[in-house]
Amino acid sequence: MKNILLSLLLVSSTVVVAQEIQVAQVTFKDHMVDQTKSFVETTVNVIKAPFLSDKDVECLARNIYFEAGSEPLEGKVAVGVVTINRSRDPRYPSSICAVVNQKDVVKVPQKITETKLVKDNVFSVPKQVTETKTTWVSKIVYQFSWVANHPGKIKPNDRWEESRAVAEELARDGYADLQLKYSDAMNFHNTSVRPGWRLRKIGKIGNHIFYEGPPLQGG
Repeated sequence: MKNILLSLLLVSSTVVVAQEIQVAQVTFKDHMVDQTKSFVETTVNVIKAPFLSDKDVECLARNIYFEAGSEPLEGKVAVGVVTINRSRDPRYPSSICAVVNQKDVVKVPQKITETKLVKDNVFSVPKQVTETKTTWVSKIVYQFSWVANHPGKIKPNDRWEESRAVAEELARDGYADLQLKYSDAMNFHNTSVRPGWRLRKIGKIGNHIFYEGPPLQGG
Protein backbone atom coordinates (compact mmCIF):
# COMPACT_ATOMS: atom_id res chain seq x y z
CA MET A 1 0.00 0.00 0.00
CA LYS A 2 2.85 2.33 0.89
CA ASN A 3 4.51 1.59 -2.43
CA ILE A 4 1.29 2.49 -4.25
CA LEU A 5 0.96 5.79 -2.38
CA LEU A 6 4.62 6.59 -3.03
CA SER A 7 4.16 5.88 -6.72
CA LEU A 8 1.09 8.12 -6.86
CA LEU A 9 2.99 10.91 -5.13
CA LEU A 10 5.89 10.57 -7.58
CA VAL A 11 3.53 10.64 -10.56
CA SER A 12 1.69 13.66 -9.14
CA SER A 13 4.95 15.51 -8.52
CA THR A 14 6.15 14.71 -12.02
CA VAL A 15 2.92 16.08 -13.53
CA VAL A 16 3.23 19.29 -11.48
CA VAL A 17 6.85 19.76 -12.51
CA ALA A 18 5.99 19.09 -16.15
CA GLN A 19 3.17 21.65 -16.00
CA GLU A 20 5.48 24.21 -14.41
CA ILE A 21 8.08 23.57 -17.11
CA GLN A 22 5.40 23.96 -19.80
CA VAL A 23 4.17 27.22 -18.29
CA ALA A 24 7.75 28.47 -18.06
CA GLN A 25 8.36 27.55 -21.70
CA VAL A 26 5.20 29.38 -22.82
CA THR A 27 6.12 32.41 -20.72
CA PHE A 28 9.66 32.43 -22.12
CA LYS A 29 8.32 32.05 -25.66
CA ASP A 30 5.88 34.96 -25.19
CA HIS A 31 8.69 37.05 -23.73
CA MET A 32 10.94 36.31 -26.70
CA VAL A 33 8.12 37.15 -29.14
CA ASP A 34 7.53 40.47 -27.36
CA GLN A 35 11.25 41.23 -27.36
CA THR A 36 11.54 40.40 -31.06
CA LYS A 37 8.52 42.58 -31.94
CA SER A 38 9.97 45.44 -29.92
CA PHE A 39 13.35 45.07 -31.64
CA VAL A 40 11.77 44.98 -35.11
CA GLU A 41 9.59 48.02 -34.40
CA THR A 42 12.56 49.95 -33.04
CA THR A 43 14.70 49.00 -36.03
CA VAL A 44 11.98 49.99 -38.49
CA ASN A 45 11.55 53.33 -36.76
CA VAL A 46 15.29 53.98 -36.83
CA ILE A 47 15.45 53.17 -40.55
CA LYS A 48 12.30 55.13 -41.32
CA ALA A 49 13.10 58.32 -39.41
CA PRO A 50 15.73 60.59 -40.95
CA PHE A 51 18.62 61.37 -38.63
CA LEU A 52 19.02 65.11 -38.43
CA SER A 53 21.47 66.84 -36.15
CA ASP A 54 20.55 70.09 -34.41
CA LYS A 55 22.63 71.90 -37.02
CA ASP A 56 20.75 70.22 -39.86
CA VAL A 57 17.40 71.09 -38.27
CA GLU A 58 18.55 74.72 -38.07
CA CYS A 59 19.59 74.70 -41.75
CA LEU A 60 16.30 73.06 -42.71
CA ALA A 61 14.32 75.65 -40.74
CA ARG A 62 16.22 78.53 -42.37
CA ASN A 63 15.59 77.13 -45.85
CA ILE A 64 11.89 76.73 -45.10
CA TYR A 65 11.76 80.25 -43.64
CA PHE A 66 13.49 82.06 -46.50
CA GLU A 67 11.90 80.01 -49.27
CA ALA A 68 8.38 79.61 -47.88
CA GLY A 69 8.06 81.74 -44.75
CA SER A 70 4.89 83.39 -46.04
CA GLU A 71 3.47 80.16 -47.49
CA PRO A 72 0.74 78.03 -45.89
CA LEU A 73 1.77 75.03 -43.78
CA GLU A 74 1.78 72.64 -46.75
CA GLY A 75 4.08 74.97 -48.66
CA LYS A 76 6.55 75.00 -45.79
CA VAL A 77 6.41 71.23 -45.44
CA ALA A 78 6.88 70.73 -49.19
CA VAL A 79 10.04 72.88 -49.23
CA GLY A 80 11.34 70.94 -46.24
CA VAL A 81 10.63 67.60 -47.92
CA VAL A 82 12.43 68.70 -51.12
CA THR A 83 15.45 69.63 -49.01
CA ILE A 84 15.44 66.26 -47.25
CA ASN A 85 14.86 64.38 -50.52
CA ARG A 86 17.94 65.99 -52.02
CA SER A 87 20.08 64.96 -49.04
CA ARG A 88 19.05 61.34 -49.69
CA ASP A 89 19.85 61.49 -53.42
CA PRO A 90 23.44 60.62 -54.45
CA ARG A 91 23.42 63.45 -57.00
CA TYR A 92 23.30 65.97 -54.16
CA PRO A 93 25.33 66.50 -50.96
CA SER A 94 24.51 64.05 -48.17
CA SER A 95 23.65 66.48 -45.36
CA ILE A 96 20.85 69.03 -45.04
CA CYS A 97 23.23 71.94 -44.46
CA ALA A 98 25.35 70.98 -47.47
CA VAL A 99 22.21 70.75 -49.63
CA VAL A 100 20.99 74.16 -48.49
CA ASN A 101 24.37 75.82 -49.08
CA GLN A 102 25.16 74.01 -52.34
CA LYS A 103 26.58 76.19 -55.08
CA ASP A 104 27.82 75.50 -58.59
CA VAL A 105 30.13 77.35 -60.93
CA VAL A 106 28.56 77.68 -64.35
CA LYS A 107 29.48 79.41 -67.59
CA VAL A 108 27.06 82.13 -68.68
CA PRO A 109 27.12 84.44 -71.72
CA GLN A 110 27.95 88.07 -71.12
CA LYS A 111 27.84 90.86 -73.68
CA ILE A 112 30.71 93.32 -73.66
CA THR A 113 30.44 96.59 -75.57
CA GLU A 114 33.62 98.35 -76.64
CA THR A 115 34.09 101.72 -78.38
CA LYS A 116 37.31 102.44 -80.15
CA LEU A 117 38.78 104.77 -82.77
CA VAL A 118 39.28 103.29 -86.19
CA LYS A 119 40.95 104.73 -89.28
CA ASP A 120 40.17 103.49 -92.75
CA ASN A 121 43.69 104.38 -93.80
CA VAL A 122 46.63 106.44 -92.58
CA PHE A 123 45.24 109.61 -94.14
CA SER A 124 41.63 109.32 -92.98
CA VAL A 125 40.12 110.94 -89.93
CA PRO A 126 39.62 108.47 -87.03
CA LYS A 127 36.04 107.57 -86.29
CA GLN A 128 34.43 105.91 -83.35
CA VAL A 129 33.24 102.35 -83.82
CA THR A 130 31.18 100.50 -81.22
CA GLU A 131 31.34 96.73 -81.13
CA THR A 132 29.41 94.28 -79.00
CA LYS A 133 30.90 90.88 -78.32
CA THR A 134 29.62 87.91 -76.40
CA THR A 135 31.99 86.17 -74.05
CA TRP A 136 31.54 83.39 -71.51
CA VAL A 137 32.23 84.08 -67.87
CA SER A 138 32.08 81.98 -64.72
CA LYS A 139 29.24 82.61 -62.32
CA ILE A 140 28.40 81.10 -58.96
CA VAL A 141 24.82 79.83 -58.81
CA TYR A 142 23.29 78.82 -55.49
CA GLN A 143 20.68 76.09 -55.43
CA PHE A 144 18.62 78.30 -53.12
CA SER A 145 19.00 81.94 -54.09
CA TRP A 146 18.56 83.40 -50.60
CA VAL A 147 21.88 81.85 -49.54
CA ALA A 148 23.73 84.27 -51.83
CA ASN A 149 22.76 87.12 -49.51
CA HIS A 150 24.16 85.30 -46.47
CA PRO A 151 21.44 86.38 -44.02
CA GLY A 152 22.68 86.72 -40.49
CA LYS A 153 20.77 86.15 -37.29
CA ILE A 154 17.05 85.72 -37.78
CA LYS A 155 14.77 87.96 -35.74
CA PRO A 156 12.15 85.72 -34.10
CA ASN A 157 8.63 86.11 -35.46
CA ASP A 158 5.61 83.92 -36.17
CA ARG A 159 6.94 82.83 -39.57
CA TRP A 160 10.25 81.75 -38.08
CA GLU A 161 8.59 79.89 -35.21
CA GLU A 162 6.35 77.99 -37.62
CA SER A 163 9.27 77.24 -39.96
CA ARG A 164 11.28 75.96 -37.04
CA ALA A 165 8.36 73.83 -35.82
CA VAL A 166 7.93 72.31 -39.30
CA ALA A 167 11.64 71.44 -39.48
CA GLU A 168 11.54 69.79 -36.06
CA GLU A 169 8.42 67.81 -36.96
CA LEU A 170 10.00 66.63 -40.23
CA ALA A 171 13.06 65.54 -38.26
CA ARG A 172 10.70 63.31 -36.26
CA ASP A 173 9.30 61.96 -39.55
CA GLY A 174 6.05 63.86 -39.12
CA TYR A 175 3.53 65.01 -41.75
CA ALA A 176 3.36 61.48 -43.17
CA ASP A 177 0.61 62.35 -45.65
CA LEU A 178 2.53 65.33 -47.08
CA GLN A 179 5.80 63.38 -47.10
CA LEU A 180 4.04 60.79 -49.24
CA LYS A 181 2.58 63.46 -51.54
CA TYR A 182 5.98 65.08 -52.11
CA SER A 183 8.11 61.95 -51.81
CA ASP A 184 9.44 62.40 -55.37
CA ALA A 185 9.72 66.18 -55.26
CA MET A 186 13.24 67.38 -56.04
CA ASN A 187 12.72 70.86 -57.47
CA PHE A 188 10.46 73.87 -57.14
CA HIS A 189 10.28 77.42 -58.40
CA ASN A 190 8.27 80.55 -57.78
CA THR A 191 5.20 81.04 -59.94
CA SER A 192 6.63 84.37 -61.12
CA VAL A 193 9.36 82.65 -63.18
CA ARG A 194 9.24 80.32 -66.16
CA PRO A 195 12.34 78.10 -66.14
CA GLY A 196 11.01 75.83 -68.88
CA TRP A 197 11.81 72.62 -67.01
CA ARG A 198 10.73 69.45 -68.79
CA LEU A 199 9.85 67.69 -65.56
CA ARG A 200 6.73 66.05 -64.24
CA LYS A 201 4.79 68.55 -62.19
CA ILE A 202 3.69 67.33 -58.77
CA GLY A 203 1.56 70.27 -57.76
CA LYS A 204 1.25 73.94 -56.88
CA ILE A 205 0.95 75.27 -53.36
CA GLY A 206 1.05 78.96 -52.53
CA ASN A 207 3.59 80.70 -54.75
CA HIS A 208 5.58 77.58 -55.63
CA ILE A 209 5.28 74.79 -58.18
CA PHE A 210 6.91 71.47 -57.31
CA TYR A 211 8.44 68.93 -59.67
CA GLU A 212 10.17 65.58 -59.83
CA GLY A 213 13.40 65.38 -61.71
CA PRO A 214 17.16 65.39 -61.97
CA PRO A 215 19.35 68.06 -60.37
CA LEU A 216 18.93 71.47 -61.88
CA GLN A 217 20.55 74.87 -61.43
CA GLY A 218 18.69 76.72 -58.71
CA GLY A 219 15.95 75.56 -56.37
